[in-house]
Amino acid sequence: MYLVGIDMIEISRIKNSIKNLNFLKRILSEQEYKQLNEKNFIAQSVAINFCAKEAFLKLMGLGLGNLDLREIELLREKNGKPYLNLKGKALNLAREKELNFSVSATHTREYASVVIIAYSKNNCQ
Repeated sequence: MYLVGIDMIEISRIKNSIKNLNFLKRILSEQEYKQLNEKNFIAQSVAINFCAKEAFLKLMGLGLGNLDLREIELLREKNGKPYLNLKGKALNLAREKELNFSVSATHTREYASVVIIAYSKNNCQ
């Protein structure tokens, strides 16, 4: 089984939103907040995290409000490679379907976009 989720956002929308600390606390987990704080909350990076959450919801067939966005973490390895770390209901949903994830993220000055491919190793041949 393969599932795909994609999202794109205008970075200017995030630039305006990150001025509000409540927005950041509502969408970012503690670990995401820590990683992004180290980058001084660069709007492109925050936009990528937001897109990853939306892309995950889309591939799971859910909309905003169905999960706490802080349960869908987009973290980065030391080399910058993004990966999903799920918690709570998001983790339970992924486990039920035995899903693994591959994440690709990109941005320009104006837009950020994330594609997530979910796959089940049991159903891959």
